[in-house]
Amino acid sequence: MGRMTGSRLSIYGMSRGDFEMWDRNRRNMLGTMDDMHQYREYMTQALELAHRGAGWVNPNPLVGTVVVREGEILAAGYHDRYCGPHAERMAFDYADEHGVDMHGATVIDTLEPCCHVGSQPACTDLILSHGITRVVVGSIDPNPIVAGKGLRILEENGVEVVYDVMRAECDAINRHFFHYITTGMGVRTKC
Repeated sequence: MGRMTGSRLSIYGMSRGDFEMWDRNRRNMLGTMDDMHQYREYMTQALELAHRGAGWVNPNPLVGTVVVREGEILAAGYHDRYCGPHAERMAFDYADEHGVDMHGATVIDTLEPCCHVGSQPACTDLILSHGITRVVVGSIDPNPIVAGKGLRILEENGVEVVYDVMRAECDAINRHFFHYITTGMGVRTKC
């Protein structure tokens, strides 16, 4: 595919920066198809971890993280309670406490890492400070203060990002959070 010009970009409603991110991701995905089976295995484990937070993290999302390098799981974590450490922080704290070097590892994350400081520090800063080289993500966080910015920060700092691995499954565990964060209303259920 040749370079797209400005007029062709406008047809698709993309800015040059959006197109470049899309094209870089397309090339990343094509370059990692051999790894996709492993990514799905690790994402399945991250989803299982995320489910452990069910009933405890509301109104926050369910998030699971697995950190791997060369086929070995180095650390894992999940968001276990409201205002508690994020999944990434839980995994990195474990690694730090046990002297595990994370340089060159891959983070498998069910939800885009946060890039803002709230009740917890930004997970993107944590990922960058530990020398992670790739982040594989299931869902993009629809929260307007994140919404793709976390992944953009990682890419701008040289971290390879692989998008949408098991996206349907990752979106499904957070359908209530996605509804709440995009509408400001909880989900109504029948009694």
